[in-house]
Amino acid sequence: MMLRRAAGLLSRFRRAAPAPPPAPVVVPPARRWADELNDAGVTAEEWVRRRLNRHALYVNVSDVRLDQLRREHPALVQATIDSARRVLRHEFNLLGSGSYTPDDPDRAAGANGYRPIDWYLDPVSGLRFPRGVPLVEWNLDEMRPGRADVKLPWELARCQHWPLLGQAYRLTADDRFAHEIARELRDFMEANPISTAVNWACTMDVALRAANWAIGLELIRDCPSVEPTFWEDAYKALFEHGTFIERHLENHYGVTSNHFLSNIVGLFFLAAVFDDLPRGRLWNQQCRSWLVEEMAAQVLPDGADFESSVPYHRLVTELFLAASRLADYVGAPLAPGIRTRLSTMVDFLAAVQRPDGLMPQVGDADDGRLHILSGYGTAQPQDGRHLFGPAAGVLGNLVWTSHGGEWMAWETAWWGFDPPAASPSEPMPRDGLRHFPKAGLTVMRRGRDYLLITNGIVGTAGFGNHKHNDLLGFEYHVDGLPVFVDPGSYVYTSDPDARNLFRSTMSHNTLSVGGEEQNELRPGWLFRMFEKASPEHLEVDERNGDLRYRGRHHGFARLPQPVVHERTFTLSRLDGAVTITDVLRGQGMYRVRWHFHFAPQVEISIAGPGQFTIRSVATILTMSGPAALLPTVSPAWYSPSYGVRLPCVALDLEADEALDGRREYVFEFAR
Repeated sequence: MMLRRAAGLLSRFRRAAPAPPPAPVVVPPARRWADELNDAGVTAEEWVRRRLNRHALYVNVSDVRLDQLRREHPALVQATIDSARRVLRHEFNLLGSGSYTPDDPDRAAGANGYRPIDWYLDPVSGLRFPRGVPLVEWNLDEMRPGRADVKLPWELARCQHWPLLGQAYRLTADDRFAHEIARELRDFMEANPISTAVNWACTMDVALRAANWAIGLELIRDCPSVEPTFWEDAYKALFEHGTFIERHLENHYGVTSNHFLSNIVGLFFLAAVFDDLPRGRLWNQQCRSWLVEEMAAQVLPDGADFESSVPYHRLVTELFLAASRLADYVGAPLAPGIRTRLSTMVDFLAAVQRPDGLMPQVGDADDGRLHILSGYGTAQPQDGRHLFGPAAGVLGNLVWTSHGGEWMAWETAWWGFDPPAASPSEPMPRDGLRHFPKAGLTVMRRGRDYLLITNGIVGTAGFGNHKHNDLLGFEYHVDGLPVFVDPGSYVYTSDPDARNLFRSTMSHNTLSVGGEEQNELRPGWLFRMFEKASPEHLEVDERNGDLRYRGRHHGFARLPQPVVHERTFTLSRLDGAVTITDVLRGQGMYRVRWHFHFAPQVEISIAGPGQFTIRSVATILTMSGPAALLPTVSPAWYSPSYGVRLPCVALDLEADEALDGRREYVFEFAR
């Protein structure tokens, strides 16, 4: 009963899992804070005094470095303080919500004017989740009000604004920022008793909250006006987060994922905080072992996260990178193999980076982060450049700093490193072809032209929780600006129809036959995809001035008369022209449909049979294809981040085709 519906959002994910006989789950006995202190032979007052007098986490920026940040980055200092002031007013903008202030309607403001936060609100729908439900009774499907999105209260309760408040306190010495952390902690614990839904229903969110609480407390620990009794309450609450995590680990679904990794890393932060106590030492030992196991399980040999999503790759990279940095900081580095594989993860993130510095939209995106140390509330969620400076610091490869953005030096400082070199002597080469066979991604570059090709297996060891039906799809950017884009993912459980539409074959830059999905989707199984396509890489090369990829998949082999799709991409180094050649092999009469999804502000017009004009801000392309295909230009949506969708247009080309052996179709894009 203890684990019943504990993961909330993943309830469908669990029902979809294979059902071997469950292994015995060894659940540690509940550990009380008072017993932990007693076994260590120390009082709470003594332990807190000792704790406040030492550094435990890597965010401890020196006063000298703070002065340097103030001198060299005044605009970023001001942006950080402004964002923190919005938090003081409880103004949030999370997962596409727009600005909102979650005042709790059930609790009055305190004598100090503090307004309790509504930790149960979905601000998009205006609906509130039930409060105080015992975790053993929690059932998301039955207890969710309407189509309220559980990710909204979860996102707020991760408290990723606490490091921001701590940074603002260090930059200004304004006690209001420290007092806000103190008041929010008591507010949260009052409104969310341990082991009650909704904000204890997903252990991943508990673990991320624990890490951000630990960082926030670390940054304000020298504030003289925070009352002494607060610290005892705060570290007791933080310790209880750790005991909750160890009793509710998300490693019982048949396959682990970023959820379990978040559990580990959150607990690893707590191990550093409580490293002089028995439980802290136990957590440290166990987390180090798990990190080795999960690096092997979750990271493919070519460096990509195994969940078939570039945005989730960013999250998993950040989790492993932070764990490695923390281990170095406390003087006990992780196993060497982790650093080696972590380097391939950073290389992968750099290799797929778009010309504008953002991540391409491959697979799901929910803006997941461990901690946000730069650009809180202002940076684009699609921007992963904050990691390159810290990665260079942890792993010693300054080449990565050539990929960083305006916040790189700032982010690097808050990870405890000196500012990275402004311009590495040997920047990472950008032209040419990079192929990641296990991830199923291929990147072609010619100056600021960029072609990303997707053709990967169902991820998460075949579970497909964040995979999209994007086989032989592509993104194409010209002169540094997006023209053809992946549609993104938009939302999860709050709109199942949209969820399935955004991950469907018909929404991606590829073709469909007979209305069939490449891999099987079942409408009610929002976090499962069933492998049917068996994609293959047939040819990857650079020759005669061209970059070339040829692949195929068998997703349409389950039609009454099987059809195989093969597609070749060619990017000319000479003039940047792109040619796509589709080959269908099979028999039967089928409706064949090509989909081309354009970035916002890109216009498409029909110039004649098989002729089209594409206009973006920076360029005009001509597109040609088979004249017999029926064209339709329609409104569409592009989702750059979770909960956000922007209007765009799409071009669909269709025909009823009598297949009898091999049929070829050629499309060209030229300036």
